[in-house]
Amino acid sequence: MNLVTNLIALGLDAGILALCCEGVFGQKSSGKTRELLLLPILFLLFIIPRVNVIAVREKMTASIPVQGVEIVPVDGIVGLLFLIFSVLLLNSIFFSQRSSGHIFCGTMAVFSIYLFVKCLSIVFLAVCGAGDFLLLLGSRGLSLGLVLLLICTPFLEQIREFVQRGDFTVWIVSANVAILLAAVLTVLSFDVDQILSHLWLIVTLLLGILLLDSVLLFFHQRRGQERKRMHMIEQYVPIVEELISQVRARQHEFNNRMLAIETAVSLADTLEEAQQEVAALAKGVSLTPNDRELLSCDSKIIAGMLFDKMKQAEAANLRIELQLHGLFKKTAVPETEWIEAMGILLDNAIEASPKGSAIYISSRKAGDYLELLVSNPAPAMSNTEFMALFRKGATTKSSQGDRGFGLYNILRMTERYHGKILTRNEMIAGENYVVFGLLLP
Repeated sequence: MNLVTNLIALGLDAGILALCCEGVFGQKSSGKTRELLLLPILFLLFIIPRVNVIAVREKMTASIPVQGVEIVPVDGIVGLLFLIFSVLLLNSIFFSQRSSGHIFCGTMAVFSIYLFVKCLSIVFLAVCGAGDFLLLLGSRGLSLGLVLLLICTPFLEQIREFVQRGDFTVWIVSANVAILLAAVLTVLSFDVDQILSHLWLIVTLLLGILLLDSVLLFFHQRRGQERKRMHMIEQYVPIVEELISQVRARQHEFNNRMLAIETAVSLADTLEEAQQEVAALAKGVSLTPNDRELLSCDSKIIAGMLFDKMKQAEAANLRIELQLHGLFKKTAVPETEWIEAMGILLDNAIEASPKGSAIYISSRKAGDYLELLVSNPAPAMSNTEFMALFRKGATTKSSQGDRGFGLYNILRMTERYHGKILTRNEMIAGENYVVFGLLLP
């Protein structure tokens, strides 16, 4: 095979790895010029270690051997480790806004995807009887197509969210596929024939690793949900206790008023006088509608969060009206997810509402789903404008910063639980209200 073919193969390898990096880490904060540097740097990183310089009769000749690079652009564990650490360094430079844990997890996830796709492609072509030339370039073309296909699916988006956590469990899960495939390639001397002869053993090991990863991720997510729930309990249950203390104080006042009413009735000379005394004493002793709704809520954490948001709204010269029907704990969605969604919708409504206006939040059972709606006064919006707000990074606020991710996160949550986003305009007391809501199982 000539030099041009080898360079094309290495260029395709660089493109595949660059796409994996971009897919796992997402858009960089730097400009487009810097983004384009990643591909040529990876290309040079693949070429330089493989160039053999030979002196013949005082003339220097360079060659790039192709033997051993049918699968990946290295032919030994030393070269593979050099490649991994080099890409780790490049990622820390190009994605410098990320944490060190995120860089490590992301890099190992990149190599897990890269090695898996490359091995899958070359095994598929080898089983189909492809020759040396097709194995060299065809497997890389197929790998490039598979990576592009992954980028067009939510798979890499989920991996991106996964590696952002960066804790020890994530380190293990992101690294073990890459470590397994690197060990297999090393033991089998990066030889395609040996890989084919041990294919069932490799598949068994790979499936075992993926099963272990699934179990680890399941328990990791459960532990994460429990941590979030404990944090929210610590944050919102004291607020519910404040509400209960207020109700108990009113109950004490109510008992005193009842005694006073009993006395007034017994001392009244006429029925009209007794009615007047009872009406005067009964004024203001009942619970407010919002307090009744909060006390009837089946989740103390959600009730505490709503009570806290009501206090925030009062401080902003707004009021929140509640109508809670339906049980949050009976849904498939954890309380922590409901709280995050409600918090985002209420924060947006509080920021967007004019002073002195009312915000309405309601929930009701709709078949097998629970419907949550938050309404606030605003100019009417079209369906296109509503859905544009759910795009990643979209915001109507003047200061961008880290804004524009709240509604996008709600959209991702509804997709995760196979729910629906609800948006519409409605008239309340002659004023237009925009409605944002969720329909979740």
